[in-house]
Amino acid sequence: MRIAIVSDYYYPQLGGVTEHVHGQATELSRRGHEVTVVTPDLVKVPRTVDADVLPPESFEVVRLGRGYPFYVNRAEALVSWAPHLGASLDRLFDERRFDVVHVHNPIGPWLAIAAVRRSRARVTVGTLHSVVKPGHPLLRTFRRPLANHLARLDACITVSDTVVDSLGPSFRQQRFVTIPNGIDASFFAPDAEPLPELHGKRTMLFVGRFDPRNGVGHAIGAFTILKRARADLQLVIVGDGPLRPFVERLVPDHLRGDVVFAGRVNRLRPRYLASADVLCSPCSLASFGMVVLEGMSAGVPVVATRLPGFARVMRDGVDGLMVDEPDNDAGFAAALERVLKDPSLGARMGAAGRRRALLTFAWPVVVDQLEELYADLGARRTPALPLRTAA
Repeated sequence: MRIAIVSDYYYPQLGGVTEHVHGQATELSRRGHEVTVVTPDLVKVPRTVDADVLPPESFEVVRLGRGYPFYVNRAEALVSWAPHLGASLDRLFDERRFDVVHVHNPIGPWLAIAAVRRSRARVTVGTLHSVVKPGHPLLRTFRRPLANHLARLDACITVSDTVVDSLGPSFRQQRFVTIPNGIDASFFAPDAEPLPELHGKRTMLFVGRFDPRNGVGHAIGAFTILKRARADLQLVIVGDGPLRPFVERLVPDHLRGDVVFAGRVNRLRPRYLASADVLCSPCSLASFGMVVLEGMSAGVPVVATRLPGFARVMRDGVDGLMVDEPDNDAGFAAALERVLKDPSLGARMGAAGRRRALLTFAWPVVVDQLEELYADLGARRTPALPLRTAA
């Protein structure tokens, strides 16, 4: 089967939708499909402190247009555009004759929208990754044309039922199919080697861009409370962004020696997780929770906000602990302390999270669902799509 995966997000590093696209493309190509990732060149590539490189690619990458960053929905996003972008897609689709075109964020301007409209594939599907606050102005303004656009898809996939709850009221005629994000469980694994420079102290870890909704300030607030009674604790912050100078100023002067700003990290992320006693994610808005899943896959207990998207990934009291409000620094501190003071509890939660990641979210499990969907949609047409092109 010839499959095109179209996404604005395919950085030369792991994280977010990029991680999803790379994992999906890798597993599909491992099964014998001919996979092409269609994505823009970025105007500004965010740099990491380690290598700006993804794991080896077993698929083709075609770059069309340029990706321009902007902020929306309290996070960084991309708009992809170029002169004659539609004509470039037409040529690619005519040349390759894809059986499936799978578009991530199919309502994203302009590459994703154009790919849906110009697809010649027998099966065209899209995956929605985002949730929005009720009454979001852009969604309210463009609801009708977006509904007509989504109706072009043979299937509209959501990464969690939280996305359905968020977007469903605006698109009542749309049928959604939930297939979760996947995780490379062999990469985010408990046997990664800890980083020697973090040895000797208990470690609280935060991972995420410095977007307001990710809550790095509340992680620092919880850490500040914990340090009143825990001299043995350090906070490691993996992430970066334009707000870094402001975030650094949130650390009290007397605690600066106990806070490590690791920067944006790529291939070293499993080693940071292996060095952590607990992962803290006081996020305020999420459709799924890739950072939470990475921690679970690595066998690390998680303390996170009780968001619907997180609750569909981790189980409160089993894989970690949940705090009702993202800005409750004292509540996060109490939950973190409960894990830190009882290593056996943390070990049980880490092991449970690892099992759940393997059974529910590992890429072979997720791609089984995608292949079944592709084949089912293809079978409604003549001839039916083959499930695989090679053994």
